Amino acid sequence: MSVLDTNTAIATAATNDVQIVPLFDYLLSENRLRMVDIKLAELLCSSEQTQQPNDVYSLLLLLCLSQQSQHSCLDLAQVDWRNPFNLRQSDFTKLAGIIPDTLSPFSDTFTTAEAINCLQNHPSVGEAKPLQLLEQRLYFARLSGYEQTLASRLLLMSERKLDIDSDKLTQLLCDYFPEQDAPEQGLDWQKVACAMAATKGFSVITGGPGTGKTTTVTKLLAILQSLYQNAPLSIKLVAPTGKAAARLSESILGAKQQLKDKISAAITPLIPQDAQTIHRLLGVKPFTNKFRHNRSNPLHLDVLIIDEASMVDLSLMAKLIEALPEHARLILLGDKDQLASVDTGSVMSDLCQGLVLGQTPSYSESRCAELNNLCFNNQRKLVAGNSQFKLADCIAFLQHSYRFTADSGIGQLALAVNTNNSGKLNYVEQELSSGQFKDVILDYDIVSKPIDKLVQSAASKYTQYLNLIKQHASVQAIHKAFASYQLLAAVREGDYGVHSLNKRIETQLSQQGLINVNPNQRHYLGMPIMIAQNDYQLKLFNGDIGILMLDENGQLKAVFIDEQGNQRAFSPARLPAHDKVYVMTIHKSQGSEFAYTAMVLPPQNQATAGINRQLVYTGITRAKNTFELVADKKVLLMAMNKSVSRASGLYGRLLAQL
Repeated sequence: MSVLDTNTAIATAATNDVQIVPLFDYLLSENRLRMVDIKLAELLCSSEQTQQPNDVYSLLLLLCLSQQSQHSCLDLAQVDWRNPFNLRQSDFTKLAGIIPDTLSPFSDTFTTAEAINCLQNHPSVGEAKPLQLLEQRLYFARLSGYEQTLASRLLLMSERKLDIDSDKLTQLLCDYFPEQDAPEQGLDWQKVACAMAATKGFSVITGGPGTGKTTTVTKLLAILQSLYQNAPLSIKLVAPTGKAAARLSESILGAKQQLKDKISAAITPLIPQDAQTIHRLLGVKPFTNKFRHNRSNPLHLDVLIIDEASMVDLSLMAKLIEALPEHARLILLGDKDQLASVDTGSVMSDLCQGLVLGQTPSYSESRCAELNNLCFNNQRKLVAGNSQFKLADCIAFLQHSYRFTADSGIGQLALAVNTNNSGKLNYVEQELSSGQFKDVILDYDIVSKPIDKLVQSAASKYTQYLNLIKQHASVQAIHKAFASYQLLAAVREGDYGVHSLNKRIETQLSQQGLINVNPNQRHYLGMPIMIAQNDYQLKLFNGDIGILMLDENGQLKAVFIDEQGNQRAFSPARLPAHDKVYVMTIHKSQGSEFAYTAMVLPPQNQATAGINRQLVYTGITRAKNTFELVADKKVLLMAMNKSVSRASGLYGRLLAQL
């Protein structure tokens, strides 16, 4: 039985419904619990013949809530048994007189050990059962299976012996990373990353903005194809979204141009530059959540590179790795400090646990010797650590930013937020006041200043692409002009949310005569849209951006540019669910990059729990040339001080057993 098939769960739930206690009834009314969660808990506890919720029933509801928050499991050790549903001060007032003194369905003496004991003896928990308990983590079976699949396959890939000509690899590394090009301080981590990925079946290359991830992987591909020149490798490039795939294609092409003097004419055509989405690579089966390529029908490739890997959820990563042939190499690229995937899991973050900026990752003695030999002529630049993480020898951490130097306000602001360093933030503010930083604008006066200023600024930036539409410019020019500026919001609702700001900007543009909004028609010429729901028939995916334009027959069409740069036009009536996108959430901006990025955080009385360090850092690092922040400084500091993580057992499954 699939416990995630909630429709089946509801349909087959016991007819003698468990009596919903006042606490759960309140959580239902507040939309913190769903009726499907109640029914699923009833179904899995139905063999116990009771109409009173018991401890396992309550634990199942906690597991449902945990999964809704994109955790892979419920970490029992982290549960506050006195207040397991995280009731807030505002809840206490509403609950007064309803369930006084009842913040928990568990007894006053209930402990994690008791939770484990009652789960171990439950008929729904165990191998080949709907629920699984691993140490102190409770899972739905499918998510536990995904974690186990991922962990076991990554280990096999990392341990596979590769036939490499070490002398040739050493020479190639010297050719592509000469001593004079190394950073003035520290190790040449790009060189280390290439040596690491060339000698392992699985590798991770992580680093912040401007650390050269794409340049590194381009050199890596040149090195690999040079090593296997007699039998060139089949290499595929993928990213989670069409936007991210298009940016990867553009970046690889740019890197190849920059390296044309180093990459030989024979190798250049062997380096791919056309990236695609993961879904396109796997081949979606229409009207299902299954893929054409899987364990039984593996992909035809030798090397797979996944960019923006932090955006890939646990389920998709597990299905992708299952579809790889046994001999394939897998290379993950991304920034470990960005927001985790929208769906369940945080694979990139799990794999990069323990990496700290300014510190050398912990490698084994043998790995250090190998890398020192390949990269540093046996100089002892890398020193072994004592990590028990089995994949530690597969992870490279790029730490030198080539885009954001010491005189870059964007880089310094991103660093201040990412490290929760208020002193560094003060330094950024001082440099801005003295005129040293030209690429950052900080506007803290969000309360007294009307929001109209931000709206007018955004509308003026969007004038360029709308004028290009009137001038009948090319689709590529129009899309490029639109993508040069983007306003990001941290929330959807409220005066500072996506919906309100989109409406305000639309009204401003209409008043200026740049667009013609008809209240009786949803779509209009120049309207930018973002797809909100995957449509596998049309091959339009969540996050794809289109602009409404007139075709040669004067018909209004939504025009998209796919990851290969091809134009695709659709009648608005055929489109899946979509929204206006003068403003987008920070979550939706992942995988994108804008020359000018503006970001607004709501004032303190409207700030939600979802505003955190990773969110703000992700927004800042979307900016390439200019970043503007409109926020109450108290909210910014609050976000910097709040780091979020997701409960997961992936890292634990990859620890050596002592």
